[in-house]
Amino acid sequence: MKSIFIAVLVSFLLSCKAQVIVPLADDSDLAFTNGTYNKDVDNDFDKYVGTWKFQQGNTSLTIRLKKMVYNHYSSYKNYYQDLIVGEYSYIENGIEKVNTMEQMTSPPAKAGEHNIWGNLIWSKNLYPKCVECAENERRIKLRIRDSQRSYLSSAIILRYENGTEKIIAKIYKNDSSYMPPDNAPDEMRIPYGEYVLIKQP
Repeated sequence: MKSIFIAVLVSFLLSCKAQVIVPLADDSDLAFTNGTYNKDVDNDFDKYVGTWKFQQGNTSLTIRLKKMVYNHYSSYKNYYQDLIVGEYSYIENGIEKVNTMEQMTSPPAKAGEHNIWGNLIWSKNLYPKCVECAENERRIKLRIRDSQRSYLSSAIILRYENGTEKIIAKIYKNDSSYMPPDNAPDEMRIPYGEYVLIKQP
């Protein structure tokens, strides 16, 4: 009986593996591989959490972001990751063009179904380059989706500025967009460009 117990204990101990933590800010070959936890170890995401607003006359863009910790991904690999997810509303000349904010209170089943999501830490020299960024400054790159134009692949780069709490958001078209259907718009309902958003109470 004692030998059976020892055999079971040894096989259990040999089958246990410690989870590898991969910092999101590192350029590691282990990133997003089976059994890893891709973690925001430096808390780069924390300063972006909250509600942010761009206002110019009666045109506004509001973005609400939250951090998801230890989110399980298992589509074709099996790992955990920290993410920023969010939603947005855009009003142009007083007319609401798009509003996905309700998904923050009734979130989708998967993090990637949010209209803003991702976790890439971006240096100053990665596209789009940031000439005014400090050498070691980190930005974050996220996907941004227009639910009525799912054939578009768009991204948003966020840069945090101290002082008055604000972020500079650059929204642009990624290279991986699909061919739009005939006569379909080739841009999101939020115009591509740069927006300065102020933290809201």
